Order: sequence, then C-alpha cells, then structure tokens
Amino acid sequence: MSRGGIRPLAALLGTLLAALLLAACGGSSNSGSTSGGEAGGQSTADRGESSQAGDAGESESEGKEAGGGKGSGKAEAKKKPDVATPLEVSGGGSRQFAVKGGDNSIQEFGDEGDESELQEAAEAVHGFFVARAEGRWADACSHLSADLLDQLGHLAEKSERPNCASFLASFTTQLPPSTWREITTVDAGSLRHEDEQAFLIYYGAPEKTVYAMPLAEEDGEWKVGALSGDALSG
Repeated sequence: MSRGGIRPLAALLGTLLAALLLAACGGSSNSGSTSGGEAGGQSTADRGESSQAGDAGESESEGKEAGGGKGSGKAEAKKKPDVATPLEVSGGGSRQFAVKGGDNSIQEFGDEGDESELQEAAEAVHGFFVARAEGRWADACSHLSADLLDQLGHLAEKSERPNCASFLASFTTQLPPSTWREITTVDAGSLRHEDEQAFLIYYGAPEKTVYAMPLAEEDGEWKVGALSGDALSG
C-alpha cells in the first residue's frame, strides 16, 4: 500500500460505517447515503443501503389447476422478477479511474490484482448485490466480511432483530425490478489490494458512475466490507 493512502482509506471506511449506522438507526427507508459526493445520484447503491422489503422476490405457490377439464392441481412456484444485471469484467486497471489533481488514494492503494483476482472479487460483489435484490438474505449475509457482520450484529441487537438476515430484511425497502437491476450493475475494472484488504473499482448505474467497494480476504475468499459501493469523485 502507498503509505500516503492510509489516512484517506481510514476516512473512507469510517464514512461508510457512518452511512450504515445512519441507515440502520434512522428508521427511514431513504436515510442511507454514501460518501464521494453522490447528490442523490445513484438510485442503485445509495438506495441499496436502505435495501428491499423482506417479502420482495420471495417464491410463492399457486394451487391453480391447469385450464381445460382435467386440472393437474399441482402447485406452481411464482416466477421471481428478473432483477439481476449480468456481471461484466472489462478490466483495464486503476489508471483509467485516476482523477487528475484529485484524491487517488484508492486508485493507488496497494498493488493491481491480476485477471483471476479481479474476476473473483467482482463475483463476490455482484453476488451480494443480486442476493440482496432477490431477497435471499442469508445468502447476501454470506458475502459480508466478518467485521461488517459484527457491526450488523450489534445494530441488529439494538433494533431487536436477532441476526444479519432478519436485519437486512427489516431495513430493506421494496423497489421495482428495474431499480434492482440498476443496483446489480457491475462492470469491474480494477482490484487494488494489499495483504487482506482490497478495493474493487467498478462502473455502475447510472451512466457508468465509478464506485469503489471495500473487500476483505477471509479463508481465501473475498468478502464485501460495505452494503454499497462508494462513488469516486471524477
């Protein structure tokens, strides 16, 4: 890691945690925000901190018989709305995201990951977004880092929600599939990492906004360190 980036990194992570605390404790479905100057900007990651209603995307059974005289009477699972945007990994490295005269502490953090590392990190972030969008709360929690799970655990206790899954379900706002498709938009361009810490830099909605998602390597897997990416100023 470039040592000059330590303080900006700490400030960023602190801001992300503050946004999480505000989203959880404020009790409002629109209270979540991220740093980086998103002026109401992304209807995706920013709204994602408030997240989706617990019943959204859940499978339902229908006991309707098939048309015509003899119905089968078989229960059919109600098809979930398509809320996932396919993952893209365009690569290209962090130089494409450098801001002339701006804060490039994340773009210069540690070393550039190789193609396989970038792919794995991108799948972890995208997998979390898709699981959350589809209301698969336990799966979404499985993508989170130990530190973030610990923070959510304390918040869950204060909000009388016993675990990560029920906490996410409770603090998630029902959104239309089109909005969740935006939230799951990830075109990964760079992975900057040092030791067990990393940042995935990616394009998301709207209009290829650039975001950075903190990650932690745990048991050889990348885990997500925030509920949404932080928009990098351009």
